[in-house]
Amino acid sequence: MTGRGVRVKTASRLHFGLLGWGPAARRQFGGVGLMIERPGNVLTVSRASVWSAEGPLAARALSTIRRVAERLGDVPPLALRVESAAPEHAGLGTGTQISLAAALGVAWMAGRREVGPAELAAWTGRGQRSGIGLHGFAAGGLLVDGGRRSDGPAGIPPLLSRLEWPETWSVLVALPSTGDGLHGPEEARAFDELPPMTAAQLDRVGRLVLLELLPTLAERDLDGFGAALEELQHHVGAAFAPAQGGLYGDAQGERLAAVMRQVGLRGVGQSSWGPALYGLTDAPAETRTAQAAEISTRTELPPERLLWTRGVNRGARIEPLD
Repeated sequence: MTGRGVRVKTASRLHFGLLGWGPAARRQFGGVGLMIERPGNVLTVSRASVWSAEGPLAARALSTIRRVAERLGDVPPLALRVESAAPEHAGLGTGTQISLAAALGVAWMAGRREVGPAELAAWTGRGQRSGIGLHGFAAGGLLVDGGRRSDGPAGIPPLLSRLEWPETWSVLVALPSTGDGLHGPEEARAFDELPPMTAAQLDRVGRLVLLELLPTLAERDLDGFGAALEELQHHVGAAFAPAQGGLYGDAQGERLAAVMRQVGLRGVGQSSWGPALYGLTDAPAETRTAQAAEISTRTELPPERLLWTRGVNRGARIEPLD
């Protein structure tokens, strides 16, 4: 085992939408999303006399590191400490990022410095439906994954595209004070019960991503990117509506999204099942401050639940403890 311990820092994830499911989709799910700097997640893994974990999601993290240690073999006890974590079940991919960070920390402590997404997925059980958080952990940026073949072998969803996020594009993450988004068995049941996407829906979503979303990002065209993202969100929200009751997870989210658009944000939408919302701008800092203040005043959302951040164009970072 190498060193006293390591610290792993990973981004949070916004999921802009799944690309399709049902009999008309030859590949199931797929998706597009973005890794963002804040809120982010930080944890440490260090040598110890007994296995232990503390901090947010400690029980899950402890289960992960023990399972990974068993697979690697001959790993003595470790202590895991989650120093900070984004809200769980909010649409920010926190469970996936904490699990992957914990697994990577154990691997490094065991001398395994070259660990790829496929190994991390096998060790943690992540990436079963969407590969955005998995590939985002490894590389950051704006990502598109190709989903799973309906009739093919098991494996992680392939990464189809990764583009750099412009440094001048800021992201506002809004966290309504509503309950959790669908997750776990409830999420699985929702997908089992959702009507399949039609061939027309699949065609439009695919065209949006390939011929509008990705090209406008490559050209740094925020207006075009925002318009494509909002249309993508509309189609995905309509497909999710039978499970979540509308285009958004609840009425508060719908009202908040409307205000975010009214103050000038582009590409407004809900991340995964929510409740986290996001909006984009390339405006200067003083304008962003005014936009957040107006949103807070008009929606009565506490200012601390409105978070300005930016896209992350790198994967998780790992460093030795001092």
